[in-house]
Amino acid sequence: MKGVVAAGDTNSAQAGADILKEGGNAYDAALAVMLAAPICEPLFTSLGGGGFLLGLEKGKKPELYDFFVEVPKKRIDEPEFYPIYVDFGAAIQEFHIGAGSIAIPGLVEGISQVYKDKCTLPMSKIIEPAVKYAREGVYLSKMQASFVKLLEPIFTSTKSSLDVYGMHDEDNPNKLIDETHLFKNPNYADFLEEFAKEGAKLFYEGHVADEIEKITKEHDGLILKEDLKNYKCIKREPIDFNYKGYEIVTNPPPSGGGILIAFTMKLLEKYDLKDFRSYEYVKGLIEAFKTTSDFRKEHVDEFLHDPKLKEILSNDRLIKNYCTTMHSRLNLWGNTTHLSVIDEEGNAVSVTTTNGEGCGHVVSSSGIMLNNMMGEEDLNPHGWFSWPEGIRLPSMMAPTAVLKDGHPELILGSAGSNRIRSAITQTMINNLEYGMNLDDSINSPRIHFEKGSVCMEPECTHFIRDELKKHYELQYFDDLNVFFGGVQAVNGNLEGGCDSRRGAAVIKVD
Repeated sequence: MKGVVAAGDTNSAQAGADILKEGGNAYDAALAVMLAAPICEPLFTSLGGGGFLLGLEKGKKPELYDFFVEVPKKRIDEPEFYPIYVDFGAAIQEFHIGAGSIAIPGLVEGISQVYKDKCTLPMSKIIEPAVKYAREGVYLSKMQASFVKLLEPIFTSTKSSLDVYGMHDEDNPNKLIDETHLFKNPNYADFLEEFAKEGAKLFYEGHVADEIEKITKEHDGLILKEDLKNYKCIKREPIDFNYKGYEIVTNPPPSGGGILIAFTMKLLEKYDLKDFRSYEYVKGLIEAFKTTSDFRKEHVDEFLHDPKLKEILSNDRLIKNYCTTMHSRLNLWGNTTHLSVIDEEGNAVSVTTTNGEGCGHVVSSSGIMLNNMMGEEDLNPHGWFSWPEGIRLPSMMAPTAVLKDGHPELILGSAGSNRIRSAITQTMINNLEYGMNLDDSINSPRIHFEKGSVCMEPECTHFIRDELKKHYELQYFDDLNVFFGGVQAVNGNLEGGCDSRRGAAVIKVD
């Protein structure tokens, strides 16, 4: 077998599988998925956003590529910046969009850097699946089409967006693409072919940069061409910690997701979860997440750009104190798109990318929707436009790998904003503690804690729910829900698992 690809959509996964069949390695396949996903999963990602890639190779230390978005200078007092609301069923979330919500994109530079360092096939070959999708068109899955409908206020907010995502129906000019419509983006195909020849300069210094600056000036945005030219992909040393004989590596600061996952796992290492979804399991997870939220406020949010923050995980006294806090709270009960690839050589890649929800503005010549990361409340806990200019916007994204005796046991990550860390933590626990296979580890019901509220997927006994309501507000969902993230995973046996919540797919390549 040449490898396995787990991605957020069947067509996205097929792009990576096609490249593995062509003899590409896991990095080649990952880039193919990243380039195809904006066509196949238009709600979840775009080259106008950013992300992180965790790579593992035999005999080498894991490497983390940080190409997340960066904070621009607040050049005007009142940028275009306004709220929209998304109804997930049992929970409503607010996002801000407009030209003022755009952070400096990093995804194109990240792809370019990974290509230079790790890839074996020419870029002209890697872009082929994405170019075919964009030029010939794809039918969105019913689930992907429903996600587009979910964010209708964004996709209909500007003419440039409707030009790409609209049906061009004279009777209903705001009608968006759906699963019955062949979705094409020929300008994106043209961009990819230019990119294969010219590299990232096309986006950061060429006509795409000119057009981004034009959007800024015409719509009261913040990003100028000089910001794009100065952007750099950063290679970081991942966080590395142990959990019951496993070595886990994940995304380091200034992303907050990895350090919070590590902290939660350290709390749970000393706790007996008993049976899956038991009373002990539910209260243990919730209190671990609650304690982690306290830890985040007191020791993480203010220090994400401090290079010494990683060292806090080796502060045994601090960890012990928080374990005591968690256990004291337990006594009260009585007793938030991701792809993973592994190839036949053991190269493994875990990539999380995002466009936020999209700002509404498309760079027309390239067919690329720009991000709204400056408008995500989860990433701006101190208020809008409060981060200093020129730094990486913090993120909950956490591509993660579990190793046993140096060999990849589990490669995973998740989409889902603040739910990312709880989704990854629970998937690892399901696989490592309960011995579930990858699909069951991912598609078992999840719990998430945030701001004094517990969100829970079914089933859960009335007794546990009644006990839970004594301590927290409960949002109980009727079914598995996209709100709880989207995990994709592969393992060292060349098996894959994917999240049914977001219509993901696994493709094995023989």
